[in-house]
Amino acid sequence: MGAFGVLLLVMLLFLGATESADDVFDLSDALLDPGQPPLRNPEKESCPNDARDIVFLIDGSSSLTPSEFMLMKIFLGLVMKSFPDNTQFSLLQFSSRFQEHFDFRRFHENRDPDRLLREVNHLHGSSYTASAIRKAVRELFTPQKGARSTAKKFLVIVTDGEKTGDPLDYAEVAEEANRALITRFAIGAGLGFTSKTAQQELHAMASHPTIDHVTVVRHFSGLRDIHTQLKEKICASQGQPGPRGTSGSQSSDTCSSHSDPQVLQKLEQVLTGLDQIKTKLDLLSARQGKCGRDSLLS
Repeated sequence: MGAFGVLLLVMLLFLGATESADDVFDLSDALLDPGQPPLRNPEKESCPNDARDIVFLIDGSSSLTPSEFMLMKIFLGLVMKSFPDNTQFSLLQFSSRFQEHFDFRRFHENRDPDRLLREVNHLHGSSYTASAIRKAVRELFTPQKGARSTAKKFLVIVTDGEKTGDPLDYAEVAEEANRALITRFAIGAGLGFTSKTAQQELHAMASHPTIDHVTVVRHFSGLRDIHTQLKEKICASQGQPGPRGTSGSQSSDTCSSHSDPQVLQKLEQVLTGLDQIKTKLDLLSARQGKCGRDSLLS
């Protein structure tokens, strides 16, 4: 704001103090939503309490160190604690073998992430990532495991590098997940993703558009910094019709993500407030001009 703008603002506030209560103009009236706190903390804002079933698929191969495995468990706990009550979680660990730590039924009985994750021990072995995706799709998103037909389904895959020894290809398991309407987020953690092949694998296992569903952090300690981002992406995916991977659903996602009604409403409030400010400044300018003419005549 230039010096003239600052001067006008000061004069506006001064004149407003001498006017009647009905004529006082407060900048906060234009820029803030009445009844809402002036500052909002997005981290503490919860998603709409819609039904969500989220499966975590975590890498338990021998290439992870004990500290990296612990950091991954901490990340899972942060994500689980950030969702409202109508979200269910399940956890499957994979290496060259698989271990189901808890399904949706068990989570429904015990919703304490700390207790559930305390029992998760590192498997070790190779990385059968594609086979693990198929196992999660076929065996965990089922009524027998507590999955709900009305819930939006998500698969969050956390891995430290390329799959090793796995006989399955990502293309076939990704298509199977698409048919089951399962949205997949792929998270690569560690230095294993400096290679182009490893990055291509992340994009092959994730939902489309992959730019919205693939995240890479250089170190496992960086997982803590992205748990809020993951939560927000999952929240934004609520109510998206049709399977991922089709051109129609991708187009719908793009439009909806850039046309948030709440964002548009806030923009309209700001624009209305700017119009009020302009009107007030025009009135002030007219008053000043009148005062100048009166002084010359006198």
